[in-house]
Amino acid sequence: MGIDALSPVAPARIRCLLLPSGTITRSRFLTFVERLQQESTVRLGDVSPNTKSQRNMFSPLAFPTGLAIYDLATVNPSSSYLALAPFELYREPLVVVGIADGPNVLHENDAAAPVSANVNGNGTTLGSSGDSIETVRRLKEQHPRALVHQLFIFDCDVRISSSPPDVIFVPSLAHSKTTTMKTVMCDLTALLLVEMTSYAKSLQALPTIETPKSLQDARSSGDHIHNSISQPDRVPRPESRISQTPTSRSSSPVTVVRHSVPSQLSIATSEDVDERSTSRPSSNGYRTPPVALDHANGISEPQQSSVDNERLRRLSRDRVSIQGFGSGSVGERARNKAKGRKGVVLGSLYLLAGRWPDALKELVESATVARTLSDHVWHAKALDYILVCLLVCAWAGMDFEIPQICYPLGDKTSPGLGKPSKHNSLNSIPDLTPLKSPNAANRHVSLQNLCNLLPDLVNNILHLYVRAANFTADQLPQISFSESAIRFAKLLTIIEIAHGSLDDQGLQLVVLNVDTNTKPTTIPSHLASFPTKAEIAGVLLKALPSSAIETSLDAIDRVNILAGIASVLAKLGYHRKKAFIMRELVIILLPALIQSRKDSAAELGVHPAASLSSYELIGNGKGVEEAFGSLRGSVFGIQSFLSLMCEVYGVVLSTHAEMLMGTTASPSTNHIDQIDTGNRKSDSLQSTVGCIIKDAGTRSLGDLSLKVDVLRLCINVCEALPDLSGVLRFSGDLLKTAASGIAAGPESRDGSPALPMEDQARLLSNISRTINAARKFNISNADAEYWDDFLIRDIEITKTSTLKPPSPRKMRQLDIGSTFTSDTKDSPFIYNPFGTKSDSAPIEPLLVVGEEATFSILCQNLFDFDLDIEWIRLDTIEGSIDTLTKNLMIGPYRTQLIQLLGVPQTSGVLRIAGCLVKVKGCRERRFPIFKDPWKSIGETKFKRLGLSLAVMTTERPTSSISEAARSHREIGTRGPIATTLDIKVIGPQPNVVVKKTSLLQSAIMLLEGEIKRFTMTLRNTSNTTPMDILSLSFSDSASSILQSALTNKDLSPPELYEIELASYKKETLRWCHEDHGVEAKIAPNEDLLLKIEVVGKPGLTYGSAHIDYGHLGVDKTKVEDEFFTRQISFPFTITVNPSIDLVRNDFLPFSGDFAWLNQKKRLGSNESAHSTPPDRRSRAASRLTSKPENRFQSLLERLGLGTQGSDHFLLLLDFHNSWHKPLSISVQVREKTTAQEPSSFDLWKRAYTAHEVLQPGQTSRLILLLPRIFLANPYAPIPSLNSTTKRQFIHSSSTAFDNETERTAREAFWLREEILKLMRASWTEDATSRTGQIELRGIRLTARMVDAIKLEEVGIDLAVTADSTSEPELENTCLVTQLARSVFRVQADAFLTLSATITNRLQTPIYPLLRLQPSLRNQPYNVALDLGRKFAFNGLMQQALPLLHPGESREVQLGVVFLVSGEFEIRASVEEVRIWKDHTTKKENGGGDTSDLGMSRLLERTERRAWQSREPCIVHAVDDASNI
Repeated sequence: MGIDALSPVAPARIRCLLLPSGTITRSRFLTFVERLQQESTVRLGDVSPNTKSQRNMFSPLAFPTGLAIYDLATVNPSSSYLALAPFELYREPLVVVGIADGPNVLHENDAAAPVSANVNGNGTTLGSSGDSIETVRRLKEQHPRALVHQLFIFDCDVRISSSPPDVIFVPSLAHSKTTTMKTVMCDLTALLLVEMTSYAKSLQALPTIETPKSLQDARSSGDHIHNSISQPDRVPRPESRISQTPTSRSSSPVTVVRHSVPSQLSIATSEDVDERSTSRPSSNGYRTPPVALDHANGISEPQQSSVDNERLRRLSRDRVSIQGFGSGSVGERARNKAKGRKGVVLGSLYLLAGRWPDALKELVESATVARTLSDHVWHAKALDYILVCLLVCAWAGMDFEIPQICYPLGDKTSPGLGKPSKHNSLNSIPDLTPLKSPNAANRHVSLQNLCNLLPDLVNNILHLYVRAANFTADQLPQISFSESAIRFAKLLTIIEIAHGSLDDQGLQLVVLNVDTNTKPTTIPSHLASFPTKAEIAGVLLKALPSSAIETSLDAIDRVNILAGIASVLAKLGYHRKKAFIMRELVIILLPALIQSRKDSAAELGVHPAASLSSYELIGNGKGVEEAFGSLRGSVFGIQSFLSLMCEVYGVVLSTHAEMLMGTTASPSTNHIDQIDTGNRKSDSLQSTVGCIIKDAGTRSLGDLSLKVDVLRLCINVCEALPDLSGVLRFSGDLLKTAASGIAAGPESRDGSPALPMEDQARLLSNISRTINAARKFNISNADAEYWDDFLIRDIEITKTSTLKPPSPRKMRQLDIGSTFTSDTKDSPFIYNPFGTKSDSAPIEPLLVVGEEATFSILCQNLFDFDLDIEWIRLDTIEGSIDTLTKNLMIGPYRTQLIQLLGVPQTSGVLRIAGCLVKVKGCRERRFPIFKDPWKSIGETKFKRLGLSLAVMTTERPTSSISEAARSHREIGTRGPIATTLDIKVIGPQPNVVVKKTSLLQSAIMLLEGEIKRFTMTLRNTSNTTPMDILSLSFSDSASSILQSALTNKDLSPPELYEIELASYKKETLRWCHEDHGVEAKIAPNEDLLLKIEVVGKPGLTYGSAHIDYGHLGVDKTKVEDEFFTRQISFPFTITVNPSIDLVRNDFLPFSGDFAWLNQKKRLGSNESAHSTPPDRRSRAASRLTSKPENRFQSLLERLGLGTQGSDHFLLLLDFHNSWHKPLSISVQVREKTTAQEPSSFDLWKRAYTAHEVLQPGQTSRLILLLPRIFLANPYAPIPSLNSTTKRQFIHSSSTAFDNETERTAREAFWLREEILKLMRASWTEDATSRTGQIELRGIRLTARMVDAIKLEEVGIDLAVTADSTSEPELENTCLVTQLARSVFRVQADAFLTLSATITNRLQTPIYPLLRLQPSLRNQPYNVALDLGRKFAFNGLMQQALPLLHPGESREVQLGVVFLVSGEFEIRASVEEVRIWKDHTTKKENGGGDTSDLGMSRLLERTERRAWQSREPCIVHAVDDASNI
């Protein structure tokens, strides 16, 4: 930390003024000052004493443990400060040092006079030393009151053989030793101590020393405090010159020095006369120019003129004439008072010289005299110096005792801890123990006593100053009184912070202003007796000058006083009082700045309104930019000061400016450059969110009107400097403070700023004018800070160039045919709570490298003026994108969408975190995306008040576990949440367009069932990227109707199947890609021809071909995760006209006698007929069906001759021609597939065809014969072609649903499917050769039709044959004649055999029970069963049969005799004895069929079943055998 000008021990510091000399840069000068600052404390034991006894009044040998403390200053003190000397001698620079840059000095000397080398080789002699001598001479002329004038030439590494006596060469750091700078400071101190001797003796020769108040009015006319008002004639001080030989310790010879004395010297002492006579310089020696403390009178030569001698004698007579007579006379009191005052000044000299015991002795004696004579001012000053002596002695580690003069008159002992004082008389002098052997216990007691005494001592000193104000002659200047009060308050504050104790750490802070930031661990017991902060603040506020005195003080003095008060208030924690003082300081400073600005403008001859006149003054023609660089230290210091004041008032300051104020940079660093390089860090997301939270707390603090007034005051100060960056900064802070600080939502009503519209417009205009002025003078980076952190509210992609955005595809969707399969998975459950939840999030945006994309940015402007945005760019965390920026304007008080074009440059993930925005008049800044509305919510329970509200919440101490848990807490838990926009960017993609098609006007017309083709030519317009993957998908109006029908939840399973079949299996549009094989590629700038088929369907009005294409770049088998395709569409119009409609259908049973007759004929035909292949006969029959008259004959002739059995049914189909032209229809029926036929055999080759020609509007019926169908599993579930439409546990929409109904529906569905597999139909327009398919899925079945179609599960065939054991005479007689398949004619009274053949067509075995029931035909029920004398049988009519396996047939025979002639009817039935249970199958398939969740098992019959013979066996019994 630097030296504090208002330190409690400031009177113990030697003010040394450091001035740049010659050509030297600011950075080099401050570097050399820093080297001197490191050795600012000099131990007297290291200082070489003077050899002359008459100049050893301040010899370092008298107190070698003492320390000389330097206050190295680079600024001249004000005239008010100089007016207080010698009353406060520490304010005046006693040492003036010129600092020169060695390399520049050597370079100038080389240019003027080359350096000549010493012949003996002992060193290098400068060509000319006149420049150095002239520099020292100018220093003495400009600062004649200083005692020592020296010139330090740094970084001078050459060896100097001879140099001027007042010049010291300091080597560079590379060539310096550890003691080099210490030696330089010791030599400087030695010269000072010598000159202080002469100065002290001159002071002793003075008749008296006036109080500075008597010279207050003379200060304005140029007279100094040393110019006595009662003495118009002043005697010049004689000059002295002392030579000193160099010691072995010093690296350079001790130069010849001189001393100065005050101009009031009346009579020279004999010692001075002897000294002048013995030290007169020779004619060729160096002569010091005459110097006087009043800047006018110098020190004369030893040969005085007659006029000067006369003035000396007159002065001597005047001094004698005022002397009184007697010990109590007025003259004696005046002499004693003068003696006491001179003792105080002499004690201050001892204090500066580091001889603290001598200083304490002189000060105690002088204080005693002053107290006796009621010289209150000097009494108080002596006590002040005594306190400083005690502090520095304690800091040096010495044991000391407090003089009794410091205690109140009524208390002669120490009021604090420790033993009573040893000093019984007022003039007793305390003992001081050297530093090397201190007594720790005594020193602790002394420090404790000093702390206890300090409040009373401070009050006593200030009370004496106040009492002196009653006497006009002894009234203390306000600047001295105020600074004394500030120093005392600062000392009390340091002790109060240390809980009422003063230890080594506190002494370091008091003396050297070094704060170790450590506090005592224990609180002393006497803390309660120490003044509180409020009492200390009361002492401090005494430094405030009254309104009457305030007008007589300079602005600089008033500013210094207020600054010191604010500094101590800050340490006390009274920030609001500090802010009030700082505000008063700025109010005082502002008129002075304005006046200075006017003066500068007057010197330039311009109007004061020219705000940059000060820059031109400082620049001196070097340019405004360079002038601004020279002001950066003061400008940024002012901004830091104003920011500190604004913080207390609760002003929302810009984060970027706060970062700059806290940045420490080298003196050569340009702050303007730091503004540009530091903005990235201050605009980070964490910094922005933390700043928003902090600003929200700051807005809730204080009164808004006060904040506005303070900010306007700051703006006025910056305009008066002029400080363009400050004007911009505080203008932006004013807008930011008045802003609502919210992210407005749709329902927000409190987003308006707290400033009137006129004030907002005025601030914006002020910012604009300041920016224009900065640009006019080429001041770069002069920008304001934008005032709303919620500028960017949202970013979205609205359009990705003119092409359709690519779509992601999974690898499993890529098949070998370059088409994309659906990404669905079959599941038996419609809802699975344990399954993966579907992602209903919107599709993520996708961009392509090199293709433009349009971004929509939602911006917020809650102010009542238009916001002009110069440019805006997207800010990305990952990836790269080029943004096409443009000028934008956002209207007042609104959120507005703006469009921005961007082109991605790299593939991968593009993460957009916000925008980089350059608002007109503001710096470029990064703004995060705050999408959600946000508003700061105040605390419901107030645990903090005042300024603590603006600070982040400090939680109470917790355990280590809680501390670890709290460390994971994010900073933005109470703040707004910033979002990012993640966009996937893929590599370059091809661009395919539809070049041409074969359709005229994109339209096509066809009939229902007709298929037409058209071609489409594609072209890849990309110049670099080929297309290596292609897929076509289609959409049409018919599919849309079907898809909407699928949403109906009341559809039955058969209806749902029909819709899904038409939607998924019977495509309306198809791509014929057989010409391209499995690969379809288009090279850059090449074409590809596609063929598309269109199938005419009802309701088809339009269609669209969707072409998905992309670029893989690798083989399809190497695609790892996903790929991307882009889609183009080609819509076209479709007109479908009706052709052939199926209007109705019917199914009729058909007798098997035709099949039996054909089989009988084939057995009796010749061998050639037997050798004819059946397929040839089928083809011959197929040819015959073309003639209508032979149609039924050909059908009947084929029955029973093939492999399909003898059971058939008739199918009747009615077709209607809806076209306006004749159409020929053809219906083909094929045989069922058998296991003996190969799978590659085309059964349609053996199908027969029925033809018919229908005229327009004609309806015709076709009769078809089909084999009856057996279903192995008639109750199988009806499949669903789309797993997404599966419905769970829903059977039918009917409320009267039962299992029997479900069985009937499923059986009819599967029978219909089997029928449709056996037939197909088509139409042909003979005139135009147009052809098409006829839709037969309109066939519907009823329960009656089902019975005519299906085969029984158990077949029962009955037959009557002659008994093989019949009589021999009847063997040659025909006993049985078969008339039809189930009709027999037999001879009565003959022994016959009744055969019953049972066939099991089921998939499971059965336990059959056969029942035979003969009866009389065409008789009533009671008569028909009366067969006692008409029918005889040998055996059982009802018998249980063994287990009958699947597909097995078993024949049961029974001997029967028809006793009478007539017609008999024999029926048979089979009933299950018990149900077959297969445990193995149930164990393996315990869950049943999962496709319908076990519904098929539910529909299985669990009761015993019975089957009846389809046809009864009819027997005609006759008596005459000839009739058989």
